[in-house]
Amino acid sequence: MARYRNKKSNGWLVAFFCLPLAVILCFLIYYTSLDSVDSVTLDAPNSNEVFFKTEEEVAFFVDMCKNALPIKTPMRDVSKELPVLITLYSGDSPNEYRFYPSLNLSGCLLIDPDGKYFVLDTETAKSFLLWSEFDYLYADYFMPSLSVISGENKYTVNPIESEWKYFKTDGNEYKYEPEQLASGDETYIILKGLENKLSFAPDNEILPYEMTDISYVADNGSVYEIRDISEFDLSFDTLLEVSFSVKWSELNGAQASGKAKYKFKILYDIPAIVEIQKNEFSLGDVIVVDATHLNNDETIGIKTSMDIPQIGFGITEYSKGVALLPVGLKNGAGVHSLEITTGVGSVKQDIVLTERQNAAWTPIEVSEEAYFSMLSTEKMEEFATALAGAVESRPEQDYFNFAESELHLPVNKNNTPVFTYGQPVNLGSANTTGDTGERVCEGVVYELAEGTSVRSAQAGEVVFSGNLAPTGNTVVVYHGYGIYTYYYHLESLNVRVGYTLTDGEIIGIAGQSGFTNGKTVLHYAVSIDGVFVDPMWFHK
Repeated sequence: MARYRNKKSNGWLVAFFCLPLAVILCFLIYYTSLDSVDSVTLDAPNSNEVFFKTEEEVAFFVDMCKNALPIKTPMRDVSKELPVLITLYSGDSPNEYRFYPSLNLSGCLLIDPDGKYFVLDTETAKSFLLWSEFDYLYADYFMPSLSVISGENKYTVNPIESEWKYFKTDGNEYKYEPEQLASGDETYIILKGLENKLSFAPDNEILPYEMTDISYVADNGSVYEIRDISEFDLSFDTLLEVSFSVKWSELNGAQASGKAKYKFKILYDIPAIVEIQKNEFSLGDVIVVDATHLNNDETIGIKTSMDIPQIGFGITEYSKGVALLPVGLKNGAGVHSLEITTGVGSVKQDIVLTERQNAAWTPIEVSEEAYFSMLSTEKMEEFATALAGAVESRPEQDYFNFAESELHLPVNKNNTPVFTYGQPVNLGSANTTGDTGERVCEGVVYELAEGTSVRSAQAGEVVFSGNLAPTGNTVVVYHGYGIYTYYYHLESLNVRVGYTLTDGEIIGIAGQSGFTNGKTVLHYAVSIDGVFVDPMWFHK
């Protein structure tokens, strides 16, 4: 029994004396691996990876790692900090260190490939932090950034003049210059009803400053004796020129100080107020949305369960406008949601849609030759593609004022359409082709006497002029507010794309081009941004 205890005691004794030897061995392996480093890469946040290979450069990193002081636990939580990755290469073998710098020179943490913690000695940290890769650490010492804030909107404002100095870890003075100076003509929008303010970051508590020579002058010459845009509460849109000077104190051992001049414009904007005229519509009608306090570039959004295009306003008079929302035949009858959002809120309304009271299916006899040359599925797809291309982008100009003028019928109003919007028809010979032959009239069709003139429904720009199989000689005109008018089966094409028409100007003569069953007709249609609506909605 005693013999066993002696062997056990001897085992612990051997382990006790071998432990220092193991530590020394690990120490020698660690330093041997550092001595064999032949290149280094450094990858810092906001900077490109840098490669070092000269003996002097490599020696700096090797000495830094050798001289770093081991610590048991990190001096701060670095889980939310971005590390600088330092990779030491011995041949093709990389060893990656994570470095967490701090302008507090005793807080530069280094974590080796084994996860052990070290802290850089003060002199090494002071030298290392002067490198340009660590300029981002001094961001709080750079010139504070001025912002114009309106609700959730934030605009960065550059000075027109500036002088700025700050100090790095070596105690020397460095100059900072903004990446870009402002011209003084920049315009920023603030909205009535939102929290509006001018803000410097870092704020006054970190870098105290004083504002002088403050000036707010409206474009009509009015002068406002205020210190900040938060004090505005106007009842009309106003453009103001803003200017002031700022000086940051260099007292109390400030790490940074300087001065700057600012000059810019503020558009004090009352957000658009929108109103929907009514809430009950038939398929093919148009929802009219009126807006006041509307600017040309104001963004207004739409959310709806209806199948309608994005909203687009046209100006009708100063700060007033209108948007036309087409209720196409693809929509189903019933109650639909409609929400229109502006800069500060939204308008919600339930929209009730009812089916159209159209006549029963109307059969149309079509020869196979006419079907395949003009009305087949392929020809109709080509036709739809051509029209979609014609309205792919809405022209910027509105050629008439929707609040003051209206669309006119392209032919004498005494003519009665033989087919109306939404009326279903059936091609008589379609069964032999596998096509059901079902079609829906997307406009109104008139039978006319030969030589009948067709006139533009309103002033506008020709955006399509060409021959399409189903509709023959076809002209599409854009008038404004998203309104396009279509003229099918003309005798000839007398206007070209880009031509500007006056209200009631003759576009052409009613004819028999395309499929007309040998009759002289005009098929007249209207769309809002490509969605066909009942033309007669505009001619009540």
